[in-house]
Amino acid sequence: MSFNQKKTFSSSFRDSSSLSIQSDDTAQFWTLELDKVVKRIRHDFEVFYEATHQEMIAYYKVKTEELETNIKQELHYRQIEIEQFTMVQQQLQIEYEKIEESLSYEKEISFKLETTYCK
Repeated sequence: MSFNQKKTFSSSFRDSSSLSIQSDDTAQFWTLELDKVVKRIRHDFEVFYEATHQEMIAYYKVKTEELETNIKQELHYRQIEIEQFTMVQQQLQIEYEKIEESLSYEKEISFKLETTYCK
């Protein structure tokens, strides 16, 4: 090998090893960048998820409270209706007993009249 060939070989070997080092640095750089991007995406997702989660909790809490209020109102209205129904039923029962008593009195009179005038 001549001196020029040795010089060229030595120079190309240095360039090759330099490229290898640069390649390792580049791979390490991109690996670190990818890790950073993944961490930022994960962080953004966690922030988004937490905000969404809190919004959902607040929304369903409001809906649950509305439902509870509606149920309580409906129960209250039902109890009022039951009380009104009970009062009407009691009044009708009293009227029925009065009418029944009146009819029994009329039947008694009718029977007396029949026995008196049918003889």
